[in-house]
Amino acid sequence: MSYKVNPFYNIDSPVGAGQANKADDVSLVQYLLLKVASRTAGKWTPPATPLAANGTYTPALGEWIKSYQAIVKAVQDGVVHPQVNPHWKHYGTLVSLNASYRNNFGAARHDNLAAEPDLPASLRLTLSAAKSKPDMGTTA
Repeated sequence: MSYKVNPFYNIDSPVGAGQANKADDVSLVQYLLLKVASRTAGKWTPPATPLAANGTYTPALGEWIKSYQAIVKAVQDGVVHPQVNPHWKHYGTLVSLNASYRNNFGAARHDNLAAEPDLPASLRLTLSAAKSKPDMGTTA
C-alpha cells in the first residue's frame, strides 16, 4: 500500500526534569507548546507561568509539558521523549505536539517550520540544515 509520511519534527534526547535537555531539543518543545497554546484557547489553558523559547529547561517548562500531556491524555511525566519509528504507531507527546501545530496552523506552515518568522534563530539554523531520516520526516 502506498503512503506518505508528513514532515515530523523530532528531538535527539528527552526534554524534562533530570533529562539531557539539549538546547535545540528544548527550544523545539518550547516553541511548539507556545504556538499550540496561542491557538487552543478554551481547549487547553497552559500554566500561568511564563515560558520563552530560549532553549533552556526550567521548572516552568516541566509544568507546561505536564499540562499539555494532561489535555492530550498522554503519560503525565513532564518529559517529552524522542519519537521512535514509525511515529504514527506509537502515540507520545511529540506526536501530539506535531499534530496540534499542523492542525492549528496548517500543513504548509508545519511542513516548513524553519520559515516561521518567530522561530528562534538557532532552531531555524538546525532545522534548515537537518536531514530527513527514513520514515520520520525532518528531524532537529
